[in-house]
Amino acid sequence: MILRLQAMTEAGFSEYKPLAVEATAQAFARNLRIPIEQARANAASRFDRSLSSGLSTPNQFLYDIQLEEGTVVNRIGYLWLDVDETEHRCFIFDIHLHEEYRGKGWGRKTLALLDAQMMERNIQRIGLHVWGDNVVARQLYDKLGYRLIGSDMQKRLTP
Repeated sequence: MILRLQAMTEAGFSEYKPLAVEATAQAFARNLRIPIEQARANAASRFDRSLSSGLSTPNQFLYDIQLEEGTVVNRIGYLWLDVDETEHRCFIFDIHLHEEYRGKGWGRKTLALLDAQMMERNIQRIGLHVWGDNVVARQLYDKLGYRLIGSDMQKRLTP
């Protein structure tokens, strides 16, 4: 089996956008404790601002995570990066593996492949955001050498 990061096509972007917006909205609703309708509006707005020119947005790179098994190529997830070669840094805006590929080492292998590709581009740091309730991802990132450099905290004020 061969794992690869394939540049996302316009058709792939059309499939990715609603999935990414909904996943972000669900995370907003769970972690920020806001109504799902508000979370969806916030997620859609953030997505449109961040990718204002779609796949042509400067410094934004979107990939299909693909697994080649013989003659069959399956899309097993998505990866969205912000790469600043001047600052020698990369930020993972979104990494998503489809449910059936989770817990099988594909996330670890995807991040190792990303490390190799970024080193070829002289990128020296990779950052990401992980939601507080995503314990499995936090544990994976910790094992792979990601270190906490800050922490956002919120308190909900009620009248």
